[in-house]
Amino acid sequence: MPRKKGHIQDSDHDLGERIIPMGASFDKSAVASFPANTVFTSKYTWWSFLPLVTLEQFQKRANVYFTFITLLMYVGEHSTFIDSTVSWWSTAAVLIPMMALSMVISGLDDLRRHQSDRQINSQQARVIRLGGKYRVYLDTVLWKNIHVGDVIVLKSDEELPADIIPLACSGSDGQCYVSTANLDGETNLKIKACAAEAQAFLCEGHAHGPPLLDQAVEKLAMLDAALHVEAPSKSLTKFSGSLKIYHRDTEESTSSLSANNLLLRGTRLRNTAWLFGVVVYTGKDTRMVMNSRDIPTKLANLERVVNRAMLVVLGAQAFLSSLSSILYVSNEFRFRTSWYLYPSGTYIKEGVAFRLAANWFKFFILYSNLMPISLYSTMEICNYAQAFFVKSDLKMYDEEQDCPAAVRSTNLCHELGQISYIFSDKTGTLTQNVMELKRVSFAGQVFGEITEEPGFSDVAGVQGWRQIGNHKRVDAFLQILSVAHTVMVTTDKQGCQCYEAESPDEGALVEGAKQMGWHYCSRTADSLVVQVHKQSLTYKILAVNNFNSTRKRMSSLVQTANGETWLLVKGADNVMMDRAENVPLWLTESLANFSRSGLRTLVLGHRRLDPQEAQSWLQTYDAAQCALEGRDAKLEAAAENIEVKLEMVGVTGIEDKLQIGVPDTILKLRDAGIQLWVLTGDKLETARNIGFSTNLLSVEMDIRVLEHSENISDALQELVSPDLLPEDREDSALMVTGAALEQVTAAGLLEEFLQASSACSVVIACRVSPLQKAQLVRLVRESSYPQPVTLAIGDGANDVPMIQEAHVGVGVSGKEGRQAVNASDFAIAQFRFLERLLLVHGRWDYRRTCKFILYTFWRNAIITMLLFYYTFFSGYSGTCMFTSTVWTSFSMILFWPIIATGISDRDVTAKQAVEHPSLYETGRLGLDLNITKMVEMLLSAFVHSFVIMTIAVVAVMDLDVAATGSYYSFGFMVFSWVVLTMNYRATFITTTYNYVFVAALVVSFVSYLIFAFVYCNLPSIFPEVYGTFQHVVRNPVFWMGSLAVPLLAVMIDMFKAYLMLEFFPDQRDLILEQSLQGKLSDHFRAAKGDAARRGSRSSSFGRSATWHTGEMSAISSGYAFSFPEGQRVQSLGSVPRLQMDFDTTLLDAMPSGRPSPSFATIASSDSDSGGSSGSGSHEPPIQKPRPSQFSQQAMPSVQFALNRKVVLVALISSGILFVLMGFMTLLYSESSSQFRVVYDAPDDWYAGVDSTASFAGEVFVRPCRAPQRCTFNIAVPANLDPPIQVYYEVKPFLQNYIKYISSIAWDQLQGKEDANAGVLCEPRTRETPQGKEIFPCGLIATSVFNDTFEIQGIPIDTESSHMPVWRKFYNPPNYLERSNVTWLYERYPMVTSRALGVQSKRFIAWMLPNFLNRAGKPYGVVSQPLQKGQLITLHITSTFPVKGLGAQKSLLLTRGAQNYTLAYILLTSGALCFALVFTVVAIYLSCGRQPGKPRQRFSSFSSTWRHTPEMESTSSEEESSA
Repeated sequence: MPRKKGHIQDSDHDLGERIIPMGASFDKSAVASFPANTVFTSKYTWWSFLPLVTLEQFQKRANVYFTFITLLMYVGEHSTFIDSTVSWWSTAAVLIPMMALSMVISGLDDLRRHQSDRQINSQQARVIRLGGKYRVYLDTVLWKNIHVGDVIVLKSDEELPADIIPLACSGSDGQCYVSTANLDGETNLKIKACAAEAQAFLCEGHAHGPPLLDQAVEKLAMLDAALHVEAPSKSLTKFSGSLKIYHRDTEESTSSLSANNLLLRGTRLRNTAWLFGVVVYTGKDTRMVMNSRDIPTKLANLERVVNRAMLVVLGAQAFLSSLSSILYVSNEFRFRTSWYLYPSGTYIKEGVAFRLAANWFKFFILYSNLMPISLYSTMEICNYAQAFFVKSDLKMYDEEQDCPAAVRSTNLCHELGQISYIFSDKTGTLTQNVMELKRVSFAGQVFGEITEEPGFSDVAGVQGWRQIGNHKRVDAFLQILSVAHTVMVTTDKQGCQCYEAESPDEGALVEGAKQMGWHYCSRTADSLVVQVHKQSLTYKILAVNNFNSTRKRMSSLVQTANGETWLLVKGADNVMMDRAENVPLWLTESLANFSRSGLRTLVLGHRRLDPQEAQSWLQTYDAAQCALEGRDAKLEAAAENIEVKLEMVGVTGIEDKLQIGVPDTILKLRDAGIQLWVLTGDKLETARNIGFSTNLLSVEMDIRVLEHSENISDALQELVSPDLLPEDREDSALMVTGAALEQVTAAGLLEEFLQASSACSVVIACRVSPLQKAQLVRLVRESSYPQPVTLAIGDGANDVPMIQEAHVGVGVSGKEGRQAVNASDFAIAQFRFLERLLLVHGRWDYRRTCKFILYTFWRNAIITMLLFYYTFFSGYSGTCMFTSTVWTSFSMILFWPIIATGISDRDVTAKQAVEHPSLYETGRLGLDLNITKMVEMLLSAFVHSFVIMTIAVVAVMDLDVAATGSYYSFGFMVFSWVVLTMNYRATFITTTYNYVFVAALVVSFVSYLIFAFVYCNLPSIFPEVYGTFQHVVRNPVFWMGSLAVPLLAVMIDMFKAYLMLEFFPDQRDLILEQSLQGKLSDHFRAAKGDAARRGSRSSSFGRSATWHTGEMSAISSGYAFSFPEGQRVQSLGSVPRLQMDFDTTLLDAMPSGRPSPSFATIASSDSDSGGSSGSGSHEPPIQKPRPSQFSQQAMPSVQFALNRKVVLVALISSGILFVLMGFMTLLYSESSSQFRVVYDAPDDWYAGVDSTASFAGEVFVRPCRAPQRCTFNIAVPANLDPPIQVYYEVKPFLQNYIKYISSIAWDQLQGKEDANAGVLCEPRTRETPQGKEIFPCGLIATSVFNDTFEIQGIPIDTESSHMPVWRKFYNPPNYLERSNVTWLYERYPMVTSRALGVQSKRFIAWMLPNFLNRAGKPYGVVSQPLQKGQLITLHITSTFPVKGLGAQKSLLLTRGAQNYTLAYILLTSGALCFALVFTVVAIYLSCGRQPGKPRQRFSSFSSTWRHTPEMESTSSEEESSA
């Protein structure tokens, strides 16, 4: 009865049923309520990128921290609460580029996802449209434009763009085949069926008419129907719906729909010439999208360590801030009484708590550099490069699949070097997932052997035994193999016949039967043809009871040519035996025998049915098939009723071949100390033999078994008994079944189980589900302490939970789709590549990452310690030693060399790393980055910073004499020394020097030079440092310090590294020593276990705790877990299929959808989408990495190895240089002449001071306190040749006090208007009480030293060109013209003149604040010689007040400079170097260690000490250069 045209109905389509009209009733306007067919895997859109990626950046603790610091700095600059000593932009200028870099990387990653989405959504599909001249036509649309209700047409091998209900296909009786590898990882084909009523309606054509496709398309215009389907759901195996067809002359007909009638997006049509169906779910409503999940974000173990280290650093920063704040508040009143610092008075309004808090924030900002701002960005750069090397490694490239390694989580590269547990799937991971029938058993006879030759090896034996009167037994066995299956016969591209099976096992069985004479030829919906010895036999298929994981068997009810009805059954041994009428002894023996050989077993059985029983059962079966509700349960119940009283026919043994190199790889991984867990669905016996063949197990091992037990607690207690535990974990293994794990979990005994498994080096879990695999990984990951780093490796969709649960997931590109690869962090083509991935790349990357993490913390700790030391010289005021610009430049200049180390350093070669897997313990035990390493790093930073600060302070005397001791010039000098020291350190911890490292070192120094030149030559931007660089480099002390500071670091590091190498060498040191000698000792060549011994398959078993076979009920088949979840086939009646039925001429002229990318493309591009098939072997490799020296990490390089000779050469060279510099400084000091006159000092200073005392030159005490003019007669103590420099000094005098040094209006001194003068200058320094403007303003400019000195008869030129004053200041353009201004010459007429103004050299020298807590400045130059004993008359006008400051004023006349302290320090350093040389020689002569041999006396202690993660590592940072 026809139905009125209606609309698509949707009773809340997200929650209720969908009603979709079809054919003539279809209304396109009604599809707008359903989602589009566009699928997105990208994270960002153009409008959401910036907010989302910014939010992600602030999920990193360091970014939040430095943003907080920047805000504090900004508040400090614009408020009175915090007196910030560092400009806010100094941190922002580093933070913003670093965050931007991370954002760009995230954007590029997402751009690839967008490109992949665009590629998929823009594929083309064919759609059948109603209308036009012929009432129906074909159209081409993009996937994203497909809507619910559209009818799409597909050809074989094309991918489905949406979820559809198939209406008609070329397959007999509406059967079609699809590959679901993209969804569930299974490569076997699934049988699906078109809607029965639709197939019958559309495909009722005569045999000699147009092609069937043409007829079906034409009839679609006459179809008036409606689909009733459930709401969108995640279930891949369940679906309910119905199809109603409205006939013109009869009532409507309804047919039920199940999951068998639903084709899902992502599946691919196979072995079916054409198919068309109606779209029911699109876009986000499709099963594939609803089941997709975001790959969990994994935090690397080293990142967790860094986060914990940052908390420690934060605590240290808070401690230093608290200490500095307390010191400042405790001394604040003393500074408040200094008139030049606080001219407004000494009154303190705030309370102690407030001042402590405010100053705490000030110092917290100052020490913020202790937290490395560039660490995360540096790690991302290094991670990206390390990932590139992994992907480019030709030794991990698989030629057959054209598949390189892939990296999806770049932050986990170094995690590969810390693996303690490996959880591995077996089938497809350790094995090739290539099944071959190797052995059979029937009637007590066993045929076949396991050989390397493909196929069944004993065909002649079977045929010979058949010919001697056993044909019935043989034929019964082969009949089950060749008839009871769902294999399809197809033709490949070369025209050869081949089989398409739902499981590899089933295909192997049919192929084996073919080899033994039963050749399966073809099948239709209700019949099957087998050729037996050149005679064709046709079997009528009455029913098929398909396999599922509960039944663990499949059966076919067939009728032979002679009319007999047989039930042919095959399945897992345990379920088959339960349904057997009798279990012969030979069958159980064959099962045990096959399992011991590592074969996958299967039991065959049959039963003959009388016609009445068969007919009665078929009625029950047909009723179950037609049931609209509970169809699956009714079908299973029907199968249970007939699969009884089976006669056991035989046993098959299928070999799943091992992948190439698996045994050797496992041996290497075990020698590396990694505990291996193999999680498989195979039976216990099969898993045991696979364990032996893969070198997991050896005959010497104590193999324990945990099976299902009535008292699981007692069984577990026996395993953990101390009396039964072996002393060596290497000699024990544990095998556990899935049933036992369920008992352990239910009984809450997981801790006990973990204790038992931890005592073993190998654990094999049998018959475990995907959920149990993930639970085992979670158990080890979360319950072990310290938490080990876990790795899970698999190749199928059932391995995805395990892969995502582990710290590191590795997908293997196999024959089970791409689900495991897409969910993994790394992807490789073969299991054997795991050896190189871990032992080479993992170990290299771990050590590289640890080096640059420790270096980065060390670098920032040195800078912070220098700032802390400097607070003691700046009145605890928080003055930063470096300007904000220099502060900002540290990260930009110093990160180049350590990035090169993090990218390309190699402490051992790849060959050495593989040959000596015990080297892997460095990362596995966390020896290179732990608490001890952090403490060692902080101590090293303390020593190195102390050395730098000592040299700097001692050198101040010379620098003051040369006017280089100003705050800006001296800070720049220390900055230069820090750059040298840190680049030296990067060089020292680097083992391999190649082009990359040398280039990075050059870039770092060039960056420093460019920065220094530009920074010091832009007076309009940086007036405070103009000319500083050029002036500093002219001073010999700069070059002396540039040599002395790194040499002291070399001396300290070299000797410490030598002691570690001599007394506590690790295996890496010994291997390098042996390789340098051109040989390796037997100590390393001896393997921990003999490979041949481990590969043995024979064993004897004694006690119950070791291996036992158990009862036969425990024997089960791997077949139960390898066979797919097939769908039942509904018989629709036979429709003759002719060649015209497969004619697709109608579609051939239309474009087809582009194939999705292969796995290789996905792997190399890190895309999460694409197809399932890789390139054929005939195609040229397109994914092969480039064989460049850089990408293969094979650049020419020099490997630095520390040894006794190197240490001696370094120490002797350093000692000689120190002695030379010391004597040069001493001789220069001796050749210099000077005398000093102290003329104003505190009263207590005069007490006990002899007026003729001398120190580093004569010192004369001539009191002349301000304010007064004094005259003294002084006998010159030594000859002074012109030009004689005249200096004055006030000490202590805090010109570097933060309040004082920040009050300079630099624009005023450059002759410009200073808009910030009102902020920089206090009111009393900006305006006189009479209201006049003070020019220039500021504390320094209003407290100028104005004492004068005269030598009677000998002029002192205060504007001499010989004065070491290189800066120039400029008066404003309207100088002297402005009214109501008090100029400098008016306030200090003794310092400058009206004509000079701010251009006076005395004033210029005063305005450059000193680095330390004293003011030492040039006064002028005497151009006449002074002879020894010459009596001169000195006139001093003492005006500058120091009373109350506790300071003294002195006058210095000098020719040259004297710095005996620096000379003594250099000579002492040289002597120390030679003392260390003698120490090294004494150690060598008395107890020297032979190269390449461990020190026996300390070996036990060294081993214990080095293998404790919480303790210090054998391989220290310094020793990495060995």
